[in-house]
Amino acid sequence: MLSLINNVIDRCFFTATFIIGVQLPEFMQQYQQRLAGHLTEAQLQLAQYTNIAQQHFDGSLSAMISRYKSNSDAAIVSTGELIANLSARVQYLSQHLEQITTNSYLQSVYQFIRHLDPQIAAGTAQQFAMAIPIELNAIATGAVLAISSLVLKTLSIKSVQRLFKAKRTPITHSGS
Repeated sequence: MLSLINNVIDRCFFTATFIIGVQLPEFMQQYQQRLAGHLTEAQLQLAQYTNIAQQHFDGSLSAMISRYKSNSDAAIVSTGELIANLSARVQYLSQHLEQITTNSYLQSVYQFIRHLDPQIAAGTAQQFAMAIPIELNAIATGAVLAISSLVLKTLSIKSVQRLFKAKRTPITHSGS
């Protein structure tokens, strides 16, 4: 009976981890879409400042930022800092999107995990719509995660059992 229960638990565990693993490519896709949306919005905002720089600073956004930051009016200085931060954000988002959109799925997963932006990931998770993509990468990810988790669970249980078995072994003394 215990073996049957353990078998059912293993199957449920495998199924749950498989479903979670299959969601990774879908989450990555939604994350990339959200990241691209942030980038597009930041680029649109920066383009407005770039137009002003074209008109008044010979096209140099950095000259405009420097002038704003050296102004005596605190509001203008804050605007210069805002433009500098926006420019840095566009650069960051562009690099981040480039890093996680590669041709190789495994490399894409690695880059996604390595360069994950917690704020964008939290927003993606909040709006995440589960889906079961019927593609090889999703099925392979689910299978690898499920099998790895099941092997890890089994090894953990065996280790704990051995530990308790070793503690229960009676110590025999040889009499004199």
